[in-house]
Amino acid sequence: MQVRIEDVSPVEKKMFVEVPWDTVSTKLGQAYRELGKDVALKGFRKGKVPRPVLEQVYGPRIHAEVAYQLVRESFFQAAASHQLDAVAEPRVEDAAPIKKGQPFVFSAIVEVRGVVEPQGYQGLAIERRRLAVADSAVDEAIKTLQREHTELEPITGRTETAAGDVVEMKIDGHIGEHPISQPKFAIDLDTVEAEPLPGLCAALLGLPLDTANKVIELEVPADYKDENLRGRKATLTVTFSEVRAKSVPALDDEFAKDTGKAETLDGLRAAVRKELEERENVNIHREAKEGALRALVKGNQIPVASSLVERAVEIQYNRMRQMLGMKPDTNLAGLGEDLRGKLRGGGADEVRGQLLLEAVGDLEKLEVSDADVDAYLGEQARSRNMAPARLRAEWTREGRLDGVRFSLRQDKILDFLVAKASVTEVDKLTELTPPPSSEPAAADDVAASGDHPAAAPAHVHGPDCDH
Repeated sequence: MQVRIEDVSPVEKKMFVEVPWDTVSTKLGQAYRELGKDVALKGFRKGKVPRPVLEQVYGPRIHAEVAYQLVRESFFQAAASHQLDAVAEPRVEDAAPIKKGQPFVFSAIVEVRGVVEPQGYQGLAIERRRLAVADSAVDEAIKTLQREHTELEPITGRTETAAGDVVEMKIDGHIGEHPISQPKFAIDLDTVEAEPLPGLCAALLGLPLDTANKVIELEVPADYKDENLRGRKATLTVTFSEVRAKSVPALDDEFAKDTGKAETLDGLRAAVRKELEERENVNIHREAKEGALRALVKGNQIPVASSLVERAVEIQYNRMRQMLGMKPDTNLAGLGEDLRGKLRGGGADEVRGQLLLEAVGDLEKLEVSDADVDAYLGEQARSRNMAPARLRAEWTREGRLDGVRFSLRQDKILDFLVAKASVTEVDKLTELTPPPSSEPAAADDVAASGDHPAAAPAHVHGPDCDH
């Protein structure tokens, strides 16, 4: 086999191949023998049809199959011998038909990764938010703890509902022309902001605890937040099945002890603040990694193979479908190709990011050790309340460990970039204006949830990962 390679672009090569007739003849012979084993034609016994007859009946099909086989085999041999870092199967541009006694000649375009030489990756200019946790955030977190420790108790000493009660009831009726039927519906009469219909909490106050078949009429305002309910009239019949009063713990030292976080209320506030600051530091570092990745890609607009981009776009597209809860055979009406087109700009930068991170990792010799993987598996196993060995065995069967190692390495490289960056401390990050080619803006934030660091937005979901 004779192969000649020409450069077309930094990410494309053209392959000219000539396969000698002896090889072609051997492949044709094998194909006809395999075909002849199962073919039964009128006038011939199964497996006894002469080759000339098979050629007359099945020649075009066999020639097409052999040509495809020769292209694939030639491609793999050429890729190995010429060290082509191919990212997709060849795209045949020209192929002569198979003719007896003549070599099979074809040319094809092969997409390759290309040489990636990242520039200026040390000293990237990025922003980092200053740590700031407002007192109001601490207050709200403590209120959340207070709600979590609130108990529901039987009502004594009164016969009517009051603020602070939780009512469980059966509810039937109509909202406009839409029928409503809920055999078991619970509502907290304190949570007006979360009531399913405006005015419902107020309408349920002061009713007997044994209310049955009470008709309630409500008018939904024309400016109500849910446009499906605006301006409609609701006629509901309610029957209480149970009413309980909330016993809200006082915010004192005893409450602090009950939370298990501190011995005093002041100590609880300090502990809650520390937790919030730790979470905020995680967010700040994630933002810094995202900024470093954007800066790296912006400064290195390397060419990328279109097949890698299309693969990344398809992954993003399917991620969005999954987030919308769409079935595999359901399309986004009117948005298929249009949405893919809008995702291509971001998809290209996503691929660039992955290739650049891999190149930086290679240059800086940043690797993930077995200990790193073990530590991560240990964390994940603890969060699932299972043994690390069991989780490792499970993920090994599912083929997930390579993805874990890949994502851990990318996180390590991003940590390196942040450590080496030129950082400006700010109170608020500069808002980014995405280019038109990468719309919608949320495309880069649609990261699939998972069990490894790829779930973090800083991870570049490239064509070599399936999450």
